[in-house]
Amino acid sequence: MDRLILFLVILGYYLHNGGSVVTDECIVSDLEACDVCSCLNGGKEVGCENVNLTALPANIPKQVVILNLKNNRVACVPRDYFMNLSKLQKLDISNNNLTASFLLPKNVKEFIASNNMIEHVEDFFKFCDNMTSADLGANPVRSISTKELEICPNVNELSLEGLLLEKLNRDTLVAFPGLNRLRMVRMPALSEIDADAFTPFCENLRRLWLYGCKELTNLPGPLLKNCSNLSVLDISETSIMSLDPELFASPLLGAISLNWDHISDLSKETFSFLGSIKSLEMSTMGLVNIPSDIFVNTSLGYLLDLAGNNLETIPPDLFSSNPSGHDLQLLVLSGNRLTAISPGTFRKLYLLKELYLDGNTISQLPQGMLTGTELQSLYIFHNNIDRLSDSLFDQPPENNTLTTIFAQSNPISELSTTFLSGIVDGGNVVKSCDNVTVRQSVQKVSVECVPEDFLMEINTTSVGLRDSLSMRGLVCHYKKESFFGYSSCMACSVGTYGVPGYCVKCPKGGFYQDEVGQYSRQGYENGCKHCNAGNYVPFEGGSSPLDCKVCPDGTDRERNASYRACFCVDNYFRRDRFNSCELCPPIGANCSGEALRIRRGYYWNWAFSDIDRYRNFVENLATRNDSYDRSASSFGQPLPWIHTCPEPLTCENNDDILGSCKEGYTGWMCASCDDGFFAILGFCRQCPDVLVFVVEIAVILLIVLFLMIYVVFVHRRQSGQSGRSIVDVALARGKIVLGFYQVMGEFWGSISAIYWQEVFQNVAYLINIIQLDISAVLVKPSCFFPFLGFNPYVEFIIGVATPPTIIIACGLCLLVIEMKATLKSYYRRTPIDPARKCLANKILTLMSLGLFVTYPSTCNVIFALFKPACVVFPIDENKAKNVTLLRPDYSINCSTATHLSFETAAYACSFYVLAFPGILLCLLLKFSRGTAECPVWLRFLSENYRPGFWFWEIIELVRKVSQTLIIVVYGWDSTLSVIVTLAIAVIFLMLHASFTPMKDRFEHYLQLASLWAIFLNMLVAAVPATNDEDPTDVTNVIGVLLVFLNLVVLGIALGKPLMLMVKALVSIKILKEATSLIRRRWLEHRSSELQINVECSDVYGPSTSTPLLNAQ
Repeated sequence: MDRLILFLVILGYYLHNGGSVVTDECIVSDLEACDVCSCLNGGKEVGCENVNLTALPANIPKQVVILNLKNNRVACVPRDYFMNLSKLQKLDISNNNLTASFLLPKNVKEFIASNNMIEHVEDFFKFCDNMTSADLGANPVRSISTKELEICPNVNELSLEGLLLEKLNRDTLVAFPGLNRLRMVRMPALSEIDADAFTPFCENLRRLWLYGCKELTNLPGPLLKNCSNLSVLDISETSIMSLDPELFASPLLGAISLNWDHISDLSKETFSFLGSIKSLEMSTMGLVNIPSDIFVNTSLGYLLDLAGNNLETIPPDLFSSNPSGHDLQLLVLSGNRLTAISPGTFRKLYLLKELYLDGNTISQLPQGMLTGTELQSLYIFHNNIDRLSDSLFDQPPENNTLTTIFAQSNPISELSTTFLSGIVDGGNVVKSCDNVTVRQSVQKVSVECVPEDFLMEINTTSVGLRDSLSMRGLVCHYKKESFFGYSSCMACSVGTYGVPGYCVKCPKGGFYQDEVGQYSRQGYENGCKHCNAGNYVPFEGGSSPLDCKVCPDGTDRERNASYRACFCVDNYFRRDRFNSCELCPPIGANCSGEALRIRRGYYWNWAFSDIDRYRNFVENLATRNDSYDRSASSFGQPLPWIHTCPEPLTCENNDDILGSCKEGYTGWMCASCDDGFFAILGFCRQCPDVLVFVVEIAVILLIVLFLMIYVVFVHRRQSGQSGRSIVDVALARGKIVLGFYQVMGEFWGSISAIYWQEVFQNVAYLINIIQLDISAVLVKPSCFFPFLGFNPYVEFIIGVATPPTIIIACGLCLLVIEMKATLKSYYRRTPIDPARKCLANKILTLMSLGLFVTYPSTCNVIFALFKPACVVFPIDENKAKNVTLLRPDYSINCSTATHLSFETAAYACSFYVLAFPGILLCLLLKFSRGTAECPVWLRFLSENYRPGFWFWEIIELVRKVSQTLIIVVYGWDSTLSVIVTLAIAVIFLMLHASFTPMKDRFEHYLQLASLWAIFLNMLVAAVPATNDEDPTDVTNVIGVLLVFLNLVVLGIALGKPLMLMVKALVSIKILKEATSLIRRRWLEHRSSELQINVECSDVYGPSTSTPLLNAQ
């Protein structure tokens, strides 16, 4: 059985990996190599390129010599996977997803592993005796461990292109003593090369490429001192600022490339070690001038490239200062700022064949400029030459060699016969022929008129010239005719500009190009011309100034458009990079950076729009160059509607695109509490530890118990003097405090005028207890018991179940008491015990008190589900998508069938809202007529009121319920709520002050203080802050004032008793009285039946037959 289970597990894993097996933690496909790859020449050549392999194929032929695995998705190779391929000589596994190196058989000569994710390469060179070339380019290799490398004596070509090496020292490449070609190009982290880094192989080194290493700022002079065979050195596109002459000490050095460097201190000593040079490229270096004696010790050979600099003049003796002369054939001075050429500048260049002066601002060619040269082709296009009148040669025409002149894109108005006489018969002049006069020439010279968008073609066999042209607005392609090959270079057309290797369209925005053969110069963003300020081209490839259009509405037309349809003006945003800008919404929006963002204190919801696409669009707007993402240049979906958060500080919006809630808050408008937090009066507090919660509850219960004991003892002593019982006084004052906090509890939870500071939040849980909101008191335990999570549905069930539960529980108690008394009388043959009446009165009193106390809370949970409590919120700016949510809890959707069921139930239960005070009013009315004595369990409703005001407690119930009804259903943000609740507060305050219905003066003023506090609470919260006030200061002041007003009522109610309690505690008399009362109560319980009525009278007060009828 165990073996079967093991087999099934292995089979399942095998099938999960697509029918592959695992070798050395790497997956190898079960597919046969020759089934998915091409096996040629009897299996000696296996081609597995571009077949989308994710794992290596199985059973590669043993006789394979050339194995191609490039352009797949192979992520891992078992370390010894290739070791059984003993005849393998070439392996190409480039452009995969490899992350680790592996062993290679010893016969491998050529190895290519570029464009992977390999970090360590040491295993590749464990058996490298026969290896001749290795390409490790474009891998995240940060170091090469020389301790683990074997000596590879025959590796003569090594490519480290794109590796992340930061430094090269002597030990880095010590394993390759036979290197003669080393490519260390575009290494983004390389910043330092030690002077002896190339010593192990310097004698064999012939070609060294270091171009594109932009962190490289210096090359030590002795670096190439012993590289006597070095012939090619390319250090283009680096950050090298100066050159040590010793770098060029190699006697065989024939080609040097310094293009795109930042070397500005060229001097006579720069090339002092260089006796001769065949090709010297120094284009686009930012050179402003060039010393006249820089080549005094150096003989120039085939090519000198100085294109793309800022040269304004060429020293007349630049090429005549060297006594040995020069063999220069190609001279490139294109793209500088030359305005004139001295007549004898080129006189000593006897072998000069091609001269490039295009792209300057030359206005005139001097007579005899080409005397002494063998020039065949002259390129002077894109200058300011207005006439060609003088001969370029001083020698007789029969000795001239000039065959071709490219002179287009010049304002030439005259072409003289004298000038044409310097061109050989059959020669050709290419020029723009607008308004030009061509004189008759005896020579047979062709003048070709071309349009401004003429695409010039230049053919060359020079690699250096080809590279130079490809950086200057031409695209070169290799062509072969017969046995010889050459490069054909074509100028980029209008609407485009050249970058090395290809032409690029001018981007949309403020760019166009109406000339051919243009390119991006150093320090410029592209090779296009700029539209005038406030204009842009709405498409790519603008080819004329007429393509520039006025920027759309909402944009700043005083600035250049750049890569957009002009920048938005302040307080505007855009939806499309190349369209108009819109005015920022006045509420809740921040439109900095041309994008609409959400401000702190506000909320929006991305349920019906693509937030990721919008985020990409906003981030893309911040890109101000041509690297912006074309696919994210617009956002075509509607933006969310911006809502004001009920509690502004809960919507922190640290992420001003998505929006974010303060810690502890979540959900719609951040109005719900996150996991680990509980809600109190509209804000969320972190759940405490279990021990802290238990201790907190225990302390509260002890305080409440102690206060109850104190009240009993203090008022016990005073009951005989006032004629009122303990319960009468306690209930009368408790009703006032309770009624106040039941109203204010709902009010505090509804207002959004302030955000309660931490010190005020600490009072909230106590307030929930004081107002006897059962569901709210139970919220905190839900921190520890998540299934106790409360929402309006649960609160509704608890609220409407509380009255019948109280009634049923008390009814069952009465039934048990009656049954017990009846059975006791039956079995003992005695009359029914009259004590049951007293006990029944106690139970009925508890029942009526329970219903009275929970009535406002029960009404509130019913009101919370009424239809007006549902609020319709638009989600998108067009209000096409809306959601209807319940105001007391935004996590509840009013459109669901569940809510409709609860809403119906709430309306059905609303009869209780009217029935309870109606029944109490009927009962009080009945006993107010004097026909019957008011029962004990009903006296607490009218005991504290003067005769004639027996109904006032019902009015108080109406006041509390009406105020909370408005607040719960319509919220405090409604103008109707503010007006109605303030009106109710004023009306009842005036009624109480006018009629003084309470017979106890202290209780009268306590009730008056509570009504004033309710009115002032609502008034302060209803008055908005002015724009000049600091919102933080205003909220703090309001918070302090509201807390003070609410604590005043509690302070008045407990102030005097607390003072008496302190005195009693000091005298320790309270303990003695407690002991005495407990003993007396026990004796009274044991007394005879005749004392029962006395006991009942002692607890509930002396009975009276005085009717409650108004004395009037």
